[in-house]
Amino acid sequence: MSKSKNKSDNKTEKALAAEKEQFGKQQLQSITKIVASSETPPKEKYVRNIILGSHKEGGATTFWSYVLNLPLSSNSMVSWKFCYLLHKVLRGGHRNVVTDSHRHCRTVKDMGVLWGNLHDRYGHIVALYAKFLGHKMDFHAKHKVIPANLEASDETLEREAGTDMTRVLDMTNELLDYMEAGLKMAETVLRQVDANQAKSTTPAGQCRLTPLIPLILDCSFLYHFSVRLLFKLHSRISPDVLLGHRERFRDLFTSLTQFFSRAREEEFFKSKIQIPDLPDAPPNFLRAAALAEYKKPVVLMPGEERPEDEDPVEPQPDLRDSLQTPQYYMVSQMGAPEPAPENESLKRELEVLKPELQLIKSEAQRCVVELKAQVNRLEAELEEQRSHKQVALVEKEQLRMEVEALRCANVANVGAQIGFKEADGRAQAAELRFSQLKERHAELVTSHADLMKKNAETVKQLSSSRQQQDELLQTNSHLQGELQSVRQEQRSSADLQRQEVERLNRELLEQRAELAALRSSLQSKELEGSQAASGLAALQAERDALLRSAREKEAELSSLRLQAQQQQSVQDLERERSSRELEALRAQLQQQLAINAEQKLELERLRRELDATRAELARATSALQSQETSGSQLSSSLAGLQAEKEALLRSLREQEAQLAGLRQQAQLQVGSAEQERQRSSAELSSLQAQLQQQACRENQLCQQLQDEQFCLLQCAVVEAEGIVLDAVAKLDDPVHVRCISSPDYLVNRAETTLASIDKMQHSHMVYLGNRNDASGLLRAVTQFSHLAADTIVNGAATSHSAPTDQADRLTDGCRDCANHCLQFLKDLKLQASLPRADPSAIRYTVQRLLTLGQELRPKGQDVLKEELGSMVDKEMIATSTAIEEAVLRMDEILSQAKKDTTGIKLEVNQSILGSCSDLMKAVHMLVTAATDLQKDIVESGRGAASVTEFYAKNSRWTEGLISASKAVGWGATQLLDSADRGGGGAGHVRGAHRLLARDRRQHGPAGRRLQGEGRSRQQEAERAAARVATRQRHGGRGRHLHQTRPAADLRPRDNGFLWHVAD
Repeated sequence: MSKSKNKSDNKTEKALAAEKEQFGKQQLQSITKIVASSETPPKEKYVRNIILGSHKEGGATTFWSYVLNLPLSSNSMVSWKFCYLLHKVLRGGHRNVVTDSHRHCRTVKDMGVLWGNLHDRYGHIVALYAKFLGHKMDFHAKHKVIPANLEASDETLEREAGTDMTRVLDMTNELLDYMEAGLKMAETVLRQVDANQAKSTTPAGQCRLTPLIPLILDCSFLYHFSVRLLFKLHSRISPDVLLGHRERFRDLFTSLTQFFSRAREEEFFKSKIQIPDLPDAPPNFLRAAALAEYKKPVVLMPGEERPEDEDPVEPQPDLRDSLQTPQYYMVSQMGAPEPAPENESLKRELEVLKPELQLIKSEAQRCVVELKAQVNRLEAELEEQRSHKQVALVEKEQLRMEVEALRCANVANVGAQIGFKEADGRAQAAELRFSQLKERHAELVTSHADLMKKNAETVKQLSSSRQQQDELLQTNSHLQGELQSVRQEQRSSADLQRQEVERLNRELLEQRAELAALRSSLQSKELEGSQAASGLAALQAERDALLRSAREKEAELSSLRLQAQQQQSVQDLERERSSRELEALRAQLQQQLAINAEQKLELERLRRELDATRAELARATSALQSQETSGSQLSSSLAGLQAEKEALLRSLREQEAQLAGLRQQAQLQVGSAEQERQRSSAELSSLQAQLQQQACRENQLCQQLQDEQFCLLQCAVVEAEGIVLDAVAKLDDPVHVRCISSPDYLVNRAETTLASIDKMQHSHMVYLGNRNDASGLLRAVTQFSHLAADTIVNGAATSHSAPTDQADRLTDGCRDCANHCLQFLKDLKLQASLPRADPSAIRYTVQRLLTLGQELRPKGQDVLKEELGSMVDKEMIATSTAIEEAVLRMDEILSQAKKDTTGIKLEVNQSILGSCSDLMKAVHMLVTAATDLQKDIVESGRGAASVTEFYAKNSRWTEGLISASKAVGWGATQLLDSADRGGGGAGHVRGAHRLLARDRRQHGPAGRRLQGEGRSRQQEAERAAARVATRQRHGGRGRHLHQTRPAADLRPRDNGFLWHVAD
């Protein structure tokens, strides 16, 4: 009997081992199908096989034993699909999967870090997915009450968070990190889908988008949990401390809204999941009443039809069975206690208590609603007082700023000072009223805080009473559950014992049948043995008869001996065979006897087991009796709970009385707050009227200041116009004709004027922006007028020594510049034309004067220094030749004038032409003396160097000498042409002479170093210059003589030839 049982146990172990091996193969095949390296989405049937395997096994040990051998560090596609599989297993697998997977959390995080450092198309999102899974495993390993699929009730969340605000704050941060990691992964996946232009209908797009389905489920629950905990934090902690949490939640809310909106647009998600709509704005955690308005987002998963090619999967086992032991090692327990009778008294008491509990709940809810409404009303009033306070602060600050501005702008105005004093008095009064408002606001805040504290105590008492009621209900439900479990265990144990007894009876009947069969076979064997013995006896008798017949017939025996011997051998063989059969029968009999002994032992063991079962039944019966006694104890405890309930009702009535007192106090506070608000509104209206009066006064003062500033600007503009007009008058002033300026100085003045124009334009824009301050524009106009007049005067002076065409252009440019300046200043004088005043035309004319001045600069720098010597000689020779020709030609003109004119005209022309002839002769002598002096300077100063090297070394002096020579030659030619045409050019000759004298004075030290003959040459040149000056003064007296003549004798051309010759 024991041997057959050992055989059956061996068969059971082999079957379990084979089943376990088959299970491992199935799991490995599903994992291999899921994590294939092709860019296709995993099939859900294989994922379900892994999830069902975790329930069947009671954990994820087999799953991780196969997963750790995957090429996670070398293939990003395998890593991406592994992360999705792990996510699905964590959400839908057995609850022990979280514990088994958390042991390998470091492996998942290291894989994410590795792929985050590599540049692969799936590497970045694998790193983000691994980070999200790490947060998920850490969170659920720490908070085991919340399942990995996050489908926990609000009561479970509250119970897990507890009442310690530090724990609640830590849990809130963990939830925000959890959700942030998921949203970052989703954002990156959608961005990659857009960048790769992958459609959701293609396998490549679905491979990236499939993991977002469980992520949407997680994010909806994480959002709900975060909202609940943040409301809880704001009810116990100051809102200023939680500012960072609100900002972070607002950013996550925006990301979650964008994620859900983007997912709803994809065709792939429309048939897979129903995504909820989030509100337009996150919940207002500063309002406690906003929690009642909050609605939990619910994600719906439509029922999917099983594909035709999908293999049938076994149904999901019961989780409660899998929690105890794995299916491979589950052993049935024997024992069938009798079912206990139902506790009807407990049910009746529960039915009696339920209506009373409902009344208590409804009353508590009504009180809580009233208190919440009162708190909301007080909060609204507090917010209104805060807004009034902020408005008063802003108005106070505005008043202070306005007083300071008026004080700075109108220091010299006595009337404004009086206004300032009045404004200061009003501001002080406003500050006093504000301080009073602030004190009243503080009183309201303290009273509101007291009410809030009382409300919190009331809510705490209500919560304690509600908690006690909940504990009572839980105790009742626990008792009912225990009764049901005891009944269920009794029924199950009775069924198991009944089945075991039936099995034992069947086995006993089978063993009895086998024993009867063995007995019948033994009897048949004994019958065969008796038959064989009788056959042997007959053979012995036959042998004796044969011996007797042999003696009788010895002759026949000889012939039949061989036949007898053969017969004897056959008989011996039969005898041996019979003996062997007898031995085998004896062995079978002994074996059967041993089997019968074993069966007797097995029957005895079964009797002992039956006795043990009876004893266990007796113990179960005693336990049931103890349960009945505990039920009686529970009924007594229920009576105590009933007394506690009555005490709670009395405390609730007392709390209602306190609440009524609180309501009366709150009404009184509301009435006083309403009166205070009316007084505050009246004071605010008076302050606003004062502010309006102050604003009108300020506008008047501002307008007066602007008028004064514009009057100052008009005075400055009038003065500037006078300066510019004075400069324009000098263009036609005969005295100014003698003034000569260099082109370099004109260029310098023009550049300075351009800078002042830019400054004036900037100051003009600043004044247009702020009419209260015209100081910058006044300074800019004054500076501009002086610089523009200086440029006009120097332009006219430069034109006196310039060629005719360039002189005319310079003069015209100066006139245009003056006209544009006057027009610009005229625009500045008028309010209407002030904004459109533009100095661009002035800038253009000054730029043109600057260009003309640059053109008039000496061009000696364009010539190489080695060529300066030859140029000096050529220019000096050309100048001497031109002056000699001019002297001869002047004599011819004088002779011709004597022939052609008579009378007063002849006398005047003869006097002027004689003066010009004498002037030209004096200039000729001056040029000759200067030439000789030049040669002496070169000979005495060059030393061992050549003449060309001396000129190159003193290039500045050489260029001045060349310029003077050209100017003298040009002036002589112009004087000759003017005399021939009836025009004048003596001014040009005078200018050239002055340039020559200036260059000579610049190189005076070189002349003073001469001794002997060189010094006499210098004195001779100075005497020639004195003669030229004498001739010029004589020409001046000729001009006065001409001015006494009638105007009819003058030639028409801007004071004519005589005026220029006189100069």
